[in-house]
Amino acid sequence: MNIRSWIVVRALACSVLAAAYALVIAPVHAEVSRVDITQRTDLFNGRAYGAAGAYEWVQGRAHFTLDPANARNKAVVDIELAPKNTQGLVEFSADMVILRPKDAAKANGVVVFDVINRGRYTILEYLNRGNRTAKELSEEFVGDDFLLKQGVTIVFLGWQQDLPDGMGLLRMSGPVIEGLGSLIHGDAVVTARVNEISLGDRLSIPYAVADLKSTDAVLTVAASRSAPAQVVPRDQWAFARLRDGALVDDPLRIHLKSGFEPGAFYRFVYPTRGSQLAGLSLAGIRDLISWMRYDASALVKATHAYAFGISQSGRFLRQFLYEGFNADLAGRPVFDAMMVHIAGGSRRGFNERFAQPSRNLVSRVFPFTDVEQTDNETGERGGILTRARAEKVVPKIFYTHSSWEYWGSAASTVQTTVDGKAEIQLADTSRAYLLASTQHVPVAFPPRSVPALRGQLLPNPLDYRPVLRALYVALDQWTRAGTAPPPSRYPKLADRDLVARAQLNVKGYGTIKMPASPQIAMRLDSGERTPGVPTIVPPKVGKPYAIFVPQVDDDGNDIGGIRAAELAVPLATYMGWNLRHPSIGAPGDLVQLGGSYLPFALTRDAREKNGDTRLSIAERYTSREDFLGRVEKASRALVAQRLMMTDDVAHVMKRADDHWNHVHIDPAK
Repeated sequence: MNIRSWIVVRALACSVLAAAYALVIAPVHAEVSRVDITQRTDLFNGRAYGAAGAYEWVQGRAHFTLDPANARNKAVVDIELAPKNTQGLVEFSADMVILRPKDAAKANGVVVFDVINRGRYTILEYLNRGNRTAKELSEEFVGDDFLLKQGVTIVFLGWQQDLPDGMGLLRMSGPVIEGLGSLIHGDAVVTARVNEISLGDRLSIPYAVADLKSTDAVLTVAASRSAPAQVVPRDQWAFARLRDGALVDDPLRIHLKSGFEPGAFYRFVYPTRGSQLAGLSLAGIRDLISWMRYDASALVKATHAYAFGISQSGRFLRQFLYEGFNADLAGRPVFDAMMVHIAGGSRRGFNERFAQPSRNLVSRVFPFTDVEQTDNETGERGGILTRARAEKVVPKIFYTHSSWEYWGSAASTVQTTVDGKAEIQLADTSRAYLLASTQHVPVAFPPRSVPALRGQLLPNPLDYRPVLRALYVALDQWTRAGTAPPPSRYPKLADRDLVARAQLNVKGYGTIKMPASPQIAMRLDSGERTPGVPTIVPPKVGKPYAIFVPQVDDDGNDIGGIRAAELAVPLATYMGWNLRHPSIGAPGDLVQLGGSYLPFALTRDAREKNGDTRLSIAERYTSREDFLGRVEKASRALVAQRLMMTDDVAHVMKRADDHWNHVHIDPAK
């Protein structure tokens, strides 16, 4: 169906809206109905980034219409129930930001789409060494010139409807199916005793309780995530909050008379009404990128399009692929390449009735792998790339994992058969890399106790960004020039560097308390007779999938995967897991998303005094110069393998020097 597309441009001069005008362009196939530009800002007063020249930060709003009768749009769950305009189309809009060369002729033709995480920018932090918490468009926020000097255009689009206003988050606004009702569920773990919890969290607005006295509402509690659950009697809790000493009804909170116990695992089920169409986000991204690729009058001209997604947004990309959204309305490819970072074996949560995208409730579901498999327990057959293969729109994909994903997010399922007895052969268009001995998101160095990651050991500061940057370059060269990327690097069952928890070499951990097992991925039955429409809430739990973790050496560091220079020439043990601190309860459970850091003793006497079997720093290196020389050699070896860039060697050397000084000045840390 041809949809008229136009751009409303509002020019700003001295921060005052000076003019607004509409430009009508030719009909297009993409269902982008218009884009409103509200502000343009020259980045750093026109600073030039090599051949790409100056960049501008363009802010606005993209408007979309979807035809529910179009077969490709039917993949959006419940689209047939959505409110429609007078033309029978479903309308929605989203915040949009573009960072692009001001002179379009200097752009390199690559659009990199940042699948933002809970409304927050990610790619500048991960590939440009920026800081998303810094003031927007500050030097710290943007980071270095890595992406910009290449001439890429970076596109951001809000895709969640359930985000709060007033926090600077990019959001989507879409229709709600008001008459639709269902039971939904959520869970919570607190770090301190409280009497009330929200049904959502700081970065999501939960669905409200439809009936505060409903007998279908259930609250259960377990001593930990893996322990058996018990039902909390209904008269012991209510959808309410304390206000001025009195309990008042509140459809967004739960009050528990005895208080919520730190570390305990609570699950709540309740009725709600008015489902948002979360799946519109998948179609909106499809259509925006298609518009930029195939419409000559689009705001941005793209010859190639890449997607970058981390954690939640990496899961989003796996669902995007699985449900067939990498083919546009004309059947053409949307993304040529994807970096799916720290998503583990998860997908789901973005295209279901009453979806809660900020939660990770029912995300580790079959299929896990690119290639088709059959789950013999359920008889289900499928693969992440089945639809993309059928339509000949398979992108080149890099799957990158930290060690945490193996311990906490079932990453091993991405590479093994369903029964866990062997590895699968990755698709020719995919590569997988373990960033050895890292945690989900590295903390700053030197590591300190982080309130959000209260573990028994310090959090893991091992920085994997130099590897990510090199892999981005490799993916770009593979896509545009056909240059084969570095071979996949991840632990394997056949090499015995991917093992069951019981086979883990614990020598390097000494007396450290070990987790009983990685987090288990269970088969979950939501009773979906119609895809995306659950009838069993919460889902019925079945047999667990086989889960494996990276094997470690006698220092406790991962053997397989890409070993960064700091790991190849170590001053510490870096782990992809950490246990909860006793002060926040459930000390046998894993810290969510957290790893550990445990420096080596300085001398042999010190380690023997503490019963530490790991060689001391003095036993490994004759001097600071010896240590730094080895780090440089390890860095050059990574550069030769295209797993690090020459430009990043100095950064890694500075970090290694800081680390050496830190452990010698403050060995207790």
